[in-house]
Amino acid sequence: MERSAVNREESVSAGHIPEIDGIRALAVGTVIVFHLWPGALPGGFTGVDMFFVVSGFVVTRSLLTRDFASFRALALDFYARRAVRILPALIVMLLATLLAAQLFVPQGWLARDPSHVGLAALFGVSNLVLVNGADGYFEPLATLNPFTHTWSLGVEEQFYLAFPLLLYWSRRGPPARMLWVIGGLSLLSLTLAAWFGATQPRLAFYSIVCRFWELGAGVLLCTAHATWRARLGASSRPFRAVFAAVSVAAIAAGLGFAAPGFFPFPLALLPVLGTAGLIATVCSCPELAIARLLRSGPATFTGRLSYSLYLWHWPVLVLFRWTVGLDSLALQLAALAVSVVLAHLSYRLVERPLRTRARHGKTARGGILRIALGSVMLAFLTGTVLLGNRQHLSLSVTRDRASWYAEPDRPLDPGPANCALRQEEASIAGGSRIGWSPENCRRAGPASKIIVLGDSHGVAYTPNLRQFAAESGARIVVYFRAHCPFLELLQTMASRPGCRSFYKTALDEVRASASAGDVIFFPGLRLHHAPAAPAAGRDPLRPAEAVPPEAIDEALALLRLLGRKGAAMLFEAPKPLFQSPAYRCADWFNRNNPVCRAGLAAGRNELLARRRSVVAAMRTLADAAPAISVWDPFADLCPEDPCRAMRGDKPLFFDGDHLSGYGNSLLYPAFRRALLSAHRSVG
Repeated sequence: MERSAVNREESVSAGHIPEIDGIRALAVGTVIVFHLWPGALPGGFTGVDMFFVVSGFVVTRSLLTRDFASFRALALDFYARRAVRILPALIVMLLATLLAAQLFVPQGWLARDPSHVGLAALFGVSNLVLVNGADGYFEPLATLNPFTHTWSLGVEEQFYLAFPLLLYWSRRGPPARMLWVIGGLSLLSLTLAAWFGATQPRLAFYSIVCRFWELGAGVLLCTAHATWRARLGASSRPFRAVFAAVSVAAIAAGLGFAAPGFFPFPLALLPVLGTAGLIATVCSCPELAIARLLRSGPATFTGRLSYSLYLWHWPVLVLFRWTVGLDSLALQLAALAVSVVLAHLSYRLVERPLRTRARHGKTARGGILRIALGSVMLAFLTGTVLLGNRQHLSLSVTRDRASWYAEPDRPLDPGPANCALRQEEASIAGGSRIGWSPENCRRAGPASKIIVLGDSHGVAYTPNLRQFAAESGARIVVYFRAHCPFLELLQTMASRPGCRSFYKTALDEVRASASAGDVIFFPGLRLHHAPAAPAAGRDPLRPAEAVPPEAIDEALALLRLLGRKGAAMLFEAPKPLFQSPAYRCADWFNRNNPVCRAGLAAGRNELLARRRSVVAAMRTLADAAPAISVWDPFADLCPEDPCRAMRGDKPLFFDGDHLSGYGNSLLYPAFRRALLSAHRSVG
């Protein structure tokens, strides 16, 4: 018998199937290739589905081959083994990445802080946090979150919570009970994956409810191993070869043709069934070429590193994106090399020593679980301290929060004695209504409301709105939903079907509550960013489109409707727009990032030309009624050529188009005059 076959038989008799390591290597390799070069392997993310099947098979095999006197004994053994397998390397990665994120990743106020996903991963619930987040797995912000990849660990850990009970109960009944229970739950899970895939795709992708069937496939495969192993082993060699080829082809099809819109149902069926078939093949037919390949030295070595590779590769890639970039082949290969080194260190210094100690040590299973729980709590406290000290740890200039962030809790300047702003917030039709009511503030202006109808660009005026409320006594009400601007002019509101319910709810409330003397403010971007890769030799800021006549008609109809009760309406003319985001390009460690290639300056004349049609449309609207006016902050933000996102070391903009805290302060005198002037026009 050849040496590799002898080694294989020794491994199998010891409970380890070397080909499984090879399948793990294939799975982690496809995931890494997808994350580095998605165009080369469009369905590389299905490597996670392969992991799910392998995990279901391996954990079931580890329990079915042993007897337990009670459920307590089974549960203690299972959870202790899982804790030793998962937690040490995970905790080290999470804390190291949390520290690196505090040092190098500026906190973004336009999205959920990714560090909270990292803390959630300590408890196996990061997938639940991501379900409720702003972006799905295939959306841009996910690529800037160093903890996105922990969603799959959340799915597995939630599966492990219920699995020992299901297994113990099933084994106490007829032999087929396990197949019926896991099979029934898997079928239900697959059905829910189909349903939620069409109605709530983010839930379908991240939820254990819609992923149970993938781990269940591995459980069923292991439970019925005696049947399929005997039949497949007794089949003809050509049949075994064809079966192996079909299994590999299913995996390859999933890797090459997976489309996010059809995931996890039905396209996850390809890698799941293919992986199940491949496991059956290598367990029953070790003489086949695919089995020999999967148990080869490089494959099994990579497979042993697969967990640490999966843990470390994604944070490394994300931190490269935040700092030097990840656009060139040299940087991509450097990131890959760093990932491999960190994974090897994690395996040699963390994974293997602790697993060996747990296997041969004298610590009872209950003791291991207590140590694991204590380690998780200590890691959580450490992570919380890191988050709480972000401002002191950060190497980014954005640690100067007062200058960079348009925060709602920014102190009033000057703060009137005993003046306070009572905040009220409510969710409406997928958006928000935020209000500030002055209490014990001096009244130096109109006793009326300032109603803001906007998207994130309206929220970016929060410091100025609160300051105006404190100084004037006016109540502030902001209606906001991301990507749902009011009267953008370059596009009609009617052309945004996803915003329809929000628009209706917000406008109905404004019509009911607006009164004479109120000011309705319409902030917004009203210029479009250029494509990510402009043609060589062309200005990266594309020419503005003409304002369609239907947008002007829509605006006139809405403005007349809102103005019936005597409210004034104030448009914000387009501000300067920059192709590079200031907060990602202002530090020594990121200013050479390719995302900063366009720079933090833009030609003044080009910007004025781009916004000409929008400004003309606003003037047309203002001429239609005295209650409509236009405030133009352009000259204050760009007094000379070129326009700059920074003024000295202070940012005017947080990113390429949202005002910073300093930008608010700079504009406040003009902003205040514009609001008072609009009020006087109807007062």
